[in-house]
Amino acid sequence: MKLKYDFAVREICGENVAVAVGEGSRVYHNIISLNETARDIFRLIQEGKDEDDIVVAMLKEYDVTEEKLRPEVQALIGKLREEGLLID
Repeated sequence: MKLKYDFAVREICGENVAVAVGEGSRVYHNIISLNETARDIFRLIQEGKDEDDIVVAMLKEYDVTEEKLRPEVQALIGKLREEGLLID
């Protein structure tokens, strides 16, 4: 799984956002707003991690159960798929 376009993830005025850069910016004009958890998940997706790898990495960083975390990971992956931003 990887993102269809390159994205820059930045904190702007206290809010985490992802914006398509390079060729992707010509096609995808939306700004993706990310909370802290979603930002970390998004970055792992940028690294080409799959759902299971993301969950394992996030469990090491956050004091949370897999039962609570996995639905958040799946929700962001699902949203990115809906937007046509993921390549499997």
